[in-house]
Amino acid sequence: MKNRQLYLYIHKKCVPYWVPILSCFAFFPQTLLAEATSHRESIEKIAEEQKNKYLGLYTILPSEISLQLAEAALDLKIHDQIQEKIQEIEQGKAISQEFGRQIQKVAKDLTTILTKLKAKTDNLLQAKTDQKILGEELDGCNSKLMELDAAVQTFSEQHGQLGKPLAKKIGKLMELHQQTIRQAENRLSKLNQASSHLEEYNEMLESILKWIEKAKVLVHGNIAWNSASQLREQYILHQIYFR
Repeated sequence: MKNRQLYLYIHKKCVPYWVPILSCFAFFPQTLLAEATSHRESIEKIAEEQKNKYLGLYTILPSEISLQLAEAALDLKIHDQIQEKIQEIEQGKAISQEFGRQIQKVAKDLTTILTKLKAKTDNLLQAKTDQKILGEELDGCNSKLMELDAAVQTFSEQHGQLGKPLAKKIGKLMELHQQTIRQAENRLSKLNQASSHLEEYNEMLESILKWIEKAKVLVHGNIAWNSASQLREQYILHQIYFR
């Protein structure tokens, strides 16, 4: 009868306790671990008391009680499962934090590039050089972003709750990346326009300088005012000369 009561105590007080609270594990892992440890210690204490009791009677622990304690201990393997789950969660958090740092780094780099792309300059040659460098840096950010996106997707499949905030951050990072690309394309277009205008200006300036030199020759030249026909010939000659 006493053995039966012991059996009921073990299985009613210790084992079923975990059934309704396992669903709360994600929210209170450390609390559940403490509870599991407490109940495990209770089983170990009961086992030790029973061993000492029968040892005092100069006999061995009945096989029935040994079996019951073994079954209870087996059922309370949940303690080890909780520990494993906690380790898994802690590892997931560490990975999540590392992803967060990498996302912040890429965001900082993109923000720096975007700021430089918006900066104004009056040195066209230097602006072209800077544009090339910024383009290479932007390509590097794009590669890192693609790698991060793929890694976060894989992580989210394995750690649903931890992956959601990261997915949102990746989404915002994608938006910043697209904004930076648009700014780079816009700046490149303006630089090309500026180069074209500068080329036209230089051609016009060269033409004007040549015209000035020809005008100087004409001004300092000797004009013979002999007759109307000669003036007409010189007029036609000058027209041809300045074309």
